[in-house]
Amino acid sequence: MDKVTKNSLALPITLKSTYTFIYDLFWLFVPVFLIDRGFSGFHIGLFIGLASIVSIITTLPAGIANDRFKSKKIIFYSLFFSIVFYFGILNTENILLLAIIFMFGGLGRNLFNISIDALTFKVVDQKKSPLQISKYLAGNSIGAIFGFIIGGYAIENFGYDLTLIGIIVLLVLVSLSSLFLPITHTIKVKLFEYKKDIFNKEVLFFVLIVFLFTLHYGAEGTSYSLFVKENFNLGLDKVGLFIAGANIFLIIGNIYFARKVQKGFDPKKVFYFALIISGLGHILFSIQTDVWWSFAFRCLHEIGDGAMIFSIFYGIVRIFNIDRIGGNSSFISLITILSSSIAAFIFGPLGEAYGFYLPLFITGCTNILAFILLFYFSKKVLPKTA
Repeated sequence: MDKVTKNSLALPITLKSTYTFIYDLFWLFVPVFLIDRGFSGFHIGLFIGLASIVSIITTLPAGIANDRFKSKKIIFYSLFFSIVFYFGILNTENILLLAIIFMFGGLGRNLFNISIDALTFKVVDQKKSPLQISKYLAGNSIGAIFGFIIGGYAIENFGYDLTLIGIIVLLVLVSLSSLFLPITHTIKVKLFEYKKDIFNKEVLFFVLIVFLFTLHYGAEGTSYSLFVKENFNLGLDKVGLFIAGANIFLIIGNIYFARKVQKGFDPKKVFYFALIISGLGHILFSIQTDVWWSFAFRCLHEIGDGAMIFSIFYGIVRIFNIDRIGGNSSFISLITILSSSIAAFIFGPLGEAYGFYLPLFITGCTNILAFILLFYFSKKVLPKTA
């Protein structure tokens, strides 16, 4: 088994947050970019859909590969694929080539996220895992916040081409930095061992809760920015500030509850709190007519999200065998991608037809449903199987 260094989590946190920053500089504006280049809504759906399909197809193989091969090598290749994506959309308007390039983009992003998560799960100190996971998630959220704010400003003031060139330069630097990531141990794992890990009552119920919770990711992807923009008549710069400002509270929720768990607080109670607050916050956020009240309830929702995302990552570290955590954690990632994709497919037309508040309201209710199911399972099912 290969050893990892004492401070082996510092570089993964830095690379994860930097990559998220780079991603959020531009991805939010991809539809606008494509329209400005003369493409139709059909093309936008085709390109982004292909990126999503590649993510779904490659998630489990990527996770298993991280158990069998060095994660740092897979991360390096993933960054190369991301560079190909940004270089491609900068230099071609050919529909067929762009379709292939967006597939490279989906592959690169998914490989990176699966691999950096797997590497992190393998190097965390079990005794300090709540705080270390919290730092990892907080770094990711900070990267997203600055990406939202700076991306729109950069495109508006410097244009798409210079922004994309800057992104490519940053990705080259991140690629070189990835060569210094810690080396994680590898093991040849048979597929039936993953099946044994996943197909038990507790893990499958954990998967159900994750599925219900991440439905709201798809609702947000189709309706969040449009709801804020149209409901409160805000410009895109103000929409970016609204989203970024609320995301600060995601970091607060994540760090606060990680510290509570580190001091001995019951992680199950964090799950309860997270689902209730996330759900209520989403419901109340979606029915406001005043921007400041809406923002306040959005912040409440983000506190719940921060606690819940920490709970999911902490749950992965606690329930899965470290030797197979790449494949097992990728299964949770696959559930997240499927859930958000299904929700986006349903809520995209629903929001357009009945109002962009409705997908947000409905998925707030599914979070409350997840809490009710979790509470029942913990009180009625688990005691009988203990």
